[in-house]
Amino acid sequence: MNPALNLFEKWFAIFSLIFLTGILRWASLFVSPDAKAISTNSFNPFDSINSLFQYAIYGLSLFFLVARKKTSVRTIQDNLLIWALPMMTIMSFLWSDFPDDSLRKGITTIQTSYFGLYFSSRFTLKQQLQILAWVFGVVAVLSLLFGIAFRGAAIEAGANAGAFRGPFTQKNLLARIAVLGAIVFLVNALQERRRKFILWGGFFVNVLLILLSTSKTALLLLLMILFLLPLYKALRWKTTKVIPIVIFVILVGGSIAAMVLANWESSLSALGRDPSLSGRTGLWEASIEKILEQPWFGYGYQAFWREGGGADSIWQQEGYKPPHAHNGFINMPLDLGLTGLFLFGAVLAVNYIRSV
Repeated sequence: MNPALNLFEKWFAIFSLIFLTGILRWASLFVSPDAKAISTNSFNPFDSINSLFQYAIYGLSLFFLVARKKTSVRTIQDNLLIWALPMMTIMSFLWSDFPDDSLRKGITTIQTSYFGLYFSSRFTLKQQLQILAWVFGVVAVLSLLFGIAFRGAAIEAGANAGAFRGPFTQKNLLARIAVLGAIVFLVNALQERRRKFILWGGFFVNVLLILLSTSKTALLLLLMILFLLPLYKALRWKTTKVIPIVIFVILVGGSIAAMVLANWESSLSALGRDPSLSGRTGLWEASIEKILEQPWFGYGYQAFWREGGGADSIWQQEGYKPPHAHNGFINMPLDLGLTGLFLFGAVLAVNYIRSV
């Protein structure tokens, strides 16, 4: 293949994934640092140029997919079930409270999905990890530089005062990306023989961002991955070695889980969280009640959490306007009902079994 085209596609993938993290919106410059004051209608002057980037990314992705249609079709056939959920998002306009919005956002979901198809069919797993290291490295550095240049916008106020959110609207958005970044750099550092200093540096920078964000959930997720890594590696060993390791992990994990469940209030207090998980349990209860009102197909893709949607009563009850349920397994049936949640669970289970 043409070396120049190879290089272009690599940097195209890197830029596209950086764009898809949302960092190029520099949203914290235009959104209040107090989470409870977040407006769903904040004007962002960067959105216009981001729209152009979006059209270019999805257009080029589709072009490359069609240009390599045999590889693309083969990848689709290997993962047919995974397309059910994106197709449901675009069909949800039929029952959505806001059909135009659900159709538009469903189309964007399809476009993002076929970019994922392009990425997975074009690059090997090792190349994907290398590209992702570039992506999360750039995002981490830009986030730190943004914090230095715009400290007032990068630090949260209100309930999360002092938490670092960088260029994102909320600290947890930064923390999610930093957790992924830390895992990517860790896996690369353990596999690569060269550039280990840079890779470990990327890992520690992302860990720093997690700590600065003060996100306890992100930190626990990272610690859990670090705990499980030896087990993942052991799955490649002979069965006689795997069995005692699995038993050990189950015993230790079960003991820790039992201890936490038996002392859940004190455990949460130790993590700086109240038993209501910063008020989220009330939000979850109210959201589940709304799910039961329209259980099978929900309120339409991304139609619930908007002005005039089903969330109005929850916002009134909570006293502020959360943009989602703060729980993916609750938020999904609000959008796509229990049918959508079942499809997601099926995709997750199938791919989990295949990965093992």
